[in-house]
Amino acid sequence: MLAQYDPLQRDNHHRPMRQPILSLLPNRVRRNYGGGSALARWTEGVSEPDSNRPEDWLASTTPAINRGMDDIPHEGIGRVADSSGKIHTITDLFAAHGDYYLGAKHLARLGPNLGFLAKILDSSMRLHTQAHPTREFAQKHLNSPYGKLECYVILAARPGYPADLRLGFQHAPTRDEWREIIETQNIARMDACFEHLPARPGEVWLVPGGMVHALGAGLLLLEVMEPSDLVVRCEFEREGIVVPPDARFMGRGLDFCLDIFDYTEMSPAAVRARCQMQPTVLRDTPAVREECHIPLAKTNCFEVRRLSVRNRFVLESEGVCRLVVVSQGACRITTRDRSIDIVQKPGARFLLAANGDPVTIEPATADAATTTPLELWCCQP
Repeated sequence: MLAQYDPLQRDNHHRPMRQPILSLLPNRVRRNYGGGSALARWTEGVSEPDSNRPEDWLASTTPAINRGMDDIPHEGIGRVADSSGKIHTITDLFAAHGDYYLGAKHLARLGPNLGFLAKILDSSMRLHTQAHPTREFAQKHLNSPYGKLECYVILAARPGYPADLRLGFQHAPTRDEWREIIETQNIARMDACFEHLPARPGEVWLVPGGMVHALGAGLLLLEVMEPSDLVVRCEFEREGIVVPPDARFMGRGLDFCLDIFDYTEMSPAAVRARCQMQPTVLRDTPAVREECHIPLAKTNCFEVRRLSVRNRFVLESEGVCRLVVVSQGACRITTRDRSIDIVQKPGARFLLAANGDPVTIEPATADAATTTPLELWCCQP
């Protein structure tokens, strides 16, 4: 029988206490596109229609920017709950115990912020064609320490949907031509700038700032990025969903935003060679194979690893905060003193404290022959 535990034990001053493992509450966020039904089934085991909340932001310290929509206080900020049902934000938790959850070096460098933004995203439609600023552009022109480089870990695809990507210009317009296309909303000309790339489960893609892109319909993915919500949207309406004027150009004019785009022409093969990431094996033992799919050197703020777990192994904290998503299989996680003993199923997401005790992770059933292989994706600063 699994032990009951309080994800946030409390001290005598009623502040959130330290726990080596934090299970994350659902944190659905509104966007200007539809989706979310596959996300709800995968993460919560519930059936619901697609809606304008197609994303779940994980342990986020980044607020959502939804210009043109009604304000929701703290939208996008991650949450956990204690055993009494009281909700605590991740930002409050990190402010109270940043050294424990994030590590002293991280805290000194970035303050009580995770340092990246991760989401589980489920699209029922192709997203609006868009681009994000590079970090250099954001620092120089937008008073932001971050741009929005992002990566996609493809988890699943809806049957019967295109499940593809629009990345970079395959038939590049000039800057003036791109302005005219956006101003006139000539979608046929816009579509002619691109060739679509099939995206398959297990693939990992890196999208640098400045690269025009759009996720295709029917994709369920883990998206990890620089912690900002800066976006330039080139299409103002798709499938009846209108992007409000305030949400198109970050509150700036089109001429300003045209400088964000990289107008380099790239063939599909060149895009795949540049953007589809190949893993580096970090260790391969009888218990676990660990691969790095997005190295820190590529992003300067996060890396993404995959753990394929065959048998019980110990995951040391190493002074690094880890955000973990169970993509397939089920696992049992225990602490050294057995004070925490929980089973996590596919779709589960949890946070491992930088200075918490080591945790033991193992497949949840001993019958490996009949068990879906256990796969975890780890995001860390």
